[in-house]
Amino acid sequence: MLRLKPGRRAVLVETFRELANLAAGALVLGQFVGEQRLSALAVIGGIATWIALVGIAVWLAGES
Repeated sequence: MLRLKPGRRAVLVETFRELANLAAGALVLGQFVGEQRLSALAVIGGIATWIALVGIAVWLAGES
């Protein structure tokens, strides 16, 4: 497993949180501003992606 110093780990955790928010914004909020019909699969995929990326960030933050 890759061992990271605390500073680098903090940067990686923050990046995963930002990536989670971008994925949710693109897949969930994009459905409401688009011209196409609402896709439940894209909304569920966006929520699942957000949960997975935030979970990775929390897991990385908990590493010692």
